[in-house]
Amino acid sequence: MHARLTKPAAGCKMSIALAGLLLTIGAGAQTPAQSSLTGLRDCVAKARDPQAVAACEQREQTALKERVETLSAAIREQLDSNDRLVFRRNVEAWLGFFDSERAMLELSLARRADGLGATLGVGALNRLYEQRERQLREHLHNLNQGRHQAPKPGR
Repeated sequence: MHARLTKPAAGCKMSIALAGLLLTIGAGAQTPAQSSLTGLRDCVAKARDPQAVAACEQREQTALKERVETLSAAIREQLDSNDRLVFRRNVEAWLGFFDSERAMLELSLARRADGLGATLGVGALNRLYEQRERQLREHLHNLNQGRHQAPKPGR
């Protein structure tokens, strides 16, 4: 048996072609988070002062909170009462983390000598909401994947 070193096997060619196609298709599609980020970048690019940047960040924060709520509702719909308890604890833990981070941000940003603490705070909170949105998207994706499998034993 001789290995073919000069020409890839047909399966390899198909894999490469499929990967290229998927990358091309995926590059054109934006998730709501990516689309929102583009809008935020455009808004910040047009901003003339720190207050205008903070207004852009505030609009983004409103959109992020909305997406977090939408994702949370979608997750709740897929859970039974026992699993909703686990999710509720998760939400409560995240809210505790968020409140603690907000308090620390307020403390540290208040000590900035340049006076930009208040305008930087909104963006810092947005990063926390972005992380939460990614977490919830992952949980929802996993739950959707689980829907296509056999139910758990004992249910």
